[in-house]
Amino acid sequence: MKTCSLILFVMMFTIGLGQNRPIEQSKPNIIIMMADDLGYGDVGCFGNKIIETPNIDQLASDGVKFTQFYAGHPSCSPSRAGMMAGRTPFRNSVYTFIPDNSCVHLRNEQVTLAEICKKQDYETALFGKWGLIGDMEDKSQPSPHDQGFDYWLATHNNAQPSHKNPTNFYRNGIAEGEIKGYSSQIVVDNAMEWLNSRKDKSKPFLLVLWFHEPHQKLAQPESFTKKYEKYGKIAGEYYANINHMDFQIGRMMNYLNDNKLTDKSWITFTSDNGPKDLDGRSTNGLRGRKGQLYEGGYKIPAVMYWKGKLEGGKTINEPLVFFDFAPTFYDLFGMKPMSQDPLDGVSMLTAFEGKKLNRDEPPVWMDVKHMTIRHGDWKVYAYFEDFTPGTSFQDYLKTRKIAKYELYNLIDDPNETKNLVDENKQAFEMMKQLVNKRRMDVQEDMIPWKGKKVLPYEVMTWFNENLPPAKVFNKLPADKQDLLEDAKQE
Repeated sequence: MKTCSLILFVMMFTIGLGQNRPIEQSKPNIIIMMADDLGYGDVGCFGNKIIETPNIDQLASDGVKFTQFYAGHPSCSPSRAGMMAGRTPFRNSVYTFIPDNSCVHLRNEQVTLAEICKKQDYETALFGKWGLIGDMEDKSQPSPHDQGFDYWLATHNNAQPSHKNPTNFYRNGIAEGEIKGYSSQIVVDNAMEWLNSRKDKSKPFLLVLWFHEPHQKLAQPESFTKKYEKYGKIAGEYYANINHMDFQIGRMMNYLNDNKLTDKSWITFTSDNGPKDLDGRSTNGLRGRKGQLYEGGYKIPAVMYWKGKLEGGKTINEPLVFFDFAPTFYDLFGMKPMSQDPLDGVSMLTAFEGKKLNRDEPPVWMDVKHMTIRHGDWKVYAYFEDFTPGTSFQDYLKTRKIAKYELYNLIDDPNETKNLVDENKQAFEMMKQLVNKRRMDVQEDMIPWKGKKVLPYEVMTWFNENLPPAKVFNKLPADKQDLLEDAKQE
């Protein structure tokens, strides 16, 4: 009897060990694909009737479509910072897109998605547009490797001179020179090569594919361009560019299927912000465009597939945001945050189960002139007080107050056509208090930059009409440019 009891105890203990032992295959591979400047209505599964996006649409049919998904900002660099660090980008002092040779970068102390995955023994790789560094040649600024990526092939900003035969990729810190092909093709080619080269394929991986498409300057194979010629050059080329990006996503999905990786992976496709205000770009009627904090500027298409969790062609309407990725990673791995810095998101896993999320604080977005929060059905859109040229712009960003408000009910009025400030005083007072609390929270965290080109020149001119036009500025000697920028920013 004692012997039987001992055997039973050992069996139960062994089973218990098996349940608690980390199993590599139980951790999903994580693949994040992101377009650049793709509008909410620019893919078929979100209502577009012209652009062919069969592979993105198939991902939505196999997985889940998210109708209330928000980027980290209405422009590229801060939006990417929001996804990578789980924090509204003004906390990191990433105010707008980072210009060439800028001192601005995603600070090294920020914990990224890649660094979270490294703690779980993931292999990590990035291909495409990084957008979180001012100068790839400046070794004092953290590269993607310093931010947790084992391997990377990336550009600082947009593909130059266009998506065709780009010349500005860096591979693990070394300039590549011209690479033949088209940007999204190059990204997918190199991602597949990296996956093939992995020595220990039992390890899970994080694969980040941040496409340059459909950000200008556009280029794609002639066969795609000809397909949309009848829509005119501006719209037609845009449609063709998205179609070609979708084709490359199809190549990536075929690789995952052929190598039996699809059902072991959490796969996301989304966009970094809304579209530019040009012919052919669609927000499905949402107000605003890229650079604006109305819905069309940062509400984005998002589809995900994750076998057993996100499948079946379902739709999830719960509001989610880029800031939620980092808390989701922590929740998925059962980890405590790796930093004491406040996060601005919550784990999405509850929403993946079809339940509502409980947020202690509403998501907050800032730009150089406005800010907004969403709380339940309500959104407040706030205008900051004016900046006085000749004073310190960074001091202004850290201390400014709100001068004017707009209030919208996004369920009744998703296109933000009716300002309810005067009609719903109770909701307005609640949202006014919340937005000012969030404003002060973020401004307290901001650290001014000590260096040049904190803002792109065109953004500087929004606040100082005395600066020369960009064409004149670009012809000035470097020392004159620096003096003008320093006068503007400090």
